[in-house]
Amino acid sequence: MKLREEFKSPDLVLLKVATKEKEKDLIKYKKEHHISFPILFEEDAAVATAYGVWNRPQTFFINREGKIFGRALKEVDWTTKNMKELMEYLLKEKK
Repeated sequence: MKLREEFKSPDLVLLKVATKEKEKDLIKYKKEHHISFPILFEEDAAVATAYGVWNRPQTFFINREGKIFGRALKEVDWTTKNMKELMEYLLKEKK
């Protein structure tokens, strides 16, 4: 993923959660799209329900204390100048 390549910070953690997917399809998807970060697989959509996810994709920004402080409700192009600046700002926040 381009975002991971751009920001090689140990403070940036990327996780993908897949619901109602077949595990073998996720493995194929991960290989085809060269995804190096974990894909969490859940059959019952408990995580999606807990976070109020009704449509996909969604991106959550979660701070070091585990609290959600932002959310993107659609597909985002993380390569744009604005998104790169946002990531730089978030990664500079106090630890």
